[in-house]
Amino acid sequence: MIELRLYLQGEGQDAERIRDLLSREGFRLMESSEDGSEARSVVGFDADLSSGSHREPLLRRIEELERTILELRNLDVAKSQFLTNVSHELRTPLTAIVTYGEILRDGLLGEVSPRQREAIESMINSCRQLLSMIEEILTYARTNARAITLQPTPFDLEEVVGHVYEMNASLIRQKNLHYRAEVGSGLPPVWADRDKVIHVLGNLIGNAIDFTPSEGGVHVTARRAPEDPRWVQVTVSDTGIGIDPEHHEMIFQEFAQVDASRARMHHGTGLGLAIARKFVQLHGGKIWVDSELGAGSRFSFTLPSVEAQETLGAA
Repeated sequence: MIELRLYLQGEGQDAERIRDLLSREGFRLMESSEDGSEARSVVGFDADLSSGSHREPLLRRIEELERTILELRNLDVAKSQFLTNVSHELRTPLTAIVTYGEILRDGLLGEVSPRQREAIESMINSCRQLLSMIEEILTYARTNARAITLQPTPFDLEEVVGHVYEMNASLIRQKNLHYRAEVGSGLPPVWADRDKVIHVLGNLIGNAIDFTPSEGGVHVTARRAPEDPRWVQVTVSDTGIGIDPEHHEMIFQEFAQVDASRARMHHGTGLGLAIARKFVQLHGGKIWVDSELGAGSRFSFTLPSVEAQETLGAA
């Protein structure tokens, strides 16, 4: 990863304009280090805004930067709108295919042979897989357009872990995986949007199932977060193929695929982890992965408990 740091000297209105612009666009502003301890390659931008030789070129660069950011923002909005429109248009005919496929499978339009029923069932399952991917794209578009709002309530995390297991039980049995769930005793209820937590946990367990070979294991744990016991930490571990450390950040990016080749074994939109990270961050938590190639993966995320919510409310 390349690290770019810009150092700005000056106090006037122009300096404040640059700082406000960078802050609005999500850059994290820090005070520069004075101890000279920086060992990495740093790209420095050092400008004296009070100097006439620097002022005019710098103001032009600020205006160009503002125009570029506006263009990028408009493109991002257009992309989200395009994804939403296309997804809606695709969902309607696919839903019709599933409906008529179920009618044919159940023999409502005439008797079908076992081989025909098997082919129809395969068609229905493929359409449902496509519908799931389309729903993921729609969720991403809504999230990217800041149209997602949280509806937090207190609920028992153990019940949600059991619910997500039931959603994936058939796949776990099909691959003969060893599944285990451990929820710490005395764990307080979490204060979160239940549907969003189900989405995050379902994505992580689904990935663990997909990337773990038959006879492997999937382990879900929930406990108080070590750094703050008022928060809850959930971890999904597997004995699958693992992820190279250099790809740990990339897998949380939109449309990212570690194996982007046409012949890859595991298919998807590449949006699942990006959406999961957004949902976790909306709760004020964080999500991360510990993994190495051939050594399985451990995805963890944190959520506030009712104890954390009571503390924040009192504050």
